[in-house]
Amino acid sequence: MSTDPRPGGPADARTLRRAFHSLIRRFGLLDAERTPCGQPVPVSHAHALIELLARPGVRQADLGDSLGLSKSAVSRMVDQLERRRWLERRADAGDGRVRRLMLTAKGRQVALRINEASLGRFSVILEAVPAVARAGVIASLELLRDAIPRGQQTRGDRRTRR
Repeated sequence: MSTDPRPGGPADARTLRRAFHSLIRRFGLLDAERTPCGQPVPVSHAHALIELLARPGVRQADLGDSLGLSKSAVSRMVDQLERRRWLERRADAGDGRVRRLMLTAKGRQVALRINEASLGRFSVILEAVPAVARAGVIASLELLRDAIPRGQQTRGDRRTRR
């Protein structure tokens, strides 16, 4: 891989942005009302439901941290999921100020359906990648993820604003 520093070269930020945007579009992340695996649920709700499936009773604050959402954003989302009767908030046994989130029976069904559809979509994608390159693709995605400073998922890089 080239590290050509010239504008428009292979290692240029524009090239990374173009590739990343193309991946996001092709994957289907711009549809606000449907997941990339075709479920009629906003992507943020799908991520929350899968997280709650894996971590029953997670604290609301920890769910926000896992999803990279602010307190107010996760609170609004939890309100919406609660209105749909997909989750319920319970006071923590040791600290009544802390809210634990639990999937309802209906929410668990929805989460399982989303999880199955998501894994199916990722399986199809992974099968399209040559077997010898699969570990490298995953490692590259993790490398990109780790290059993004925590807390900057939606706020942008402060260094570019000065």
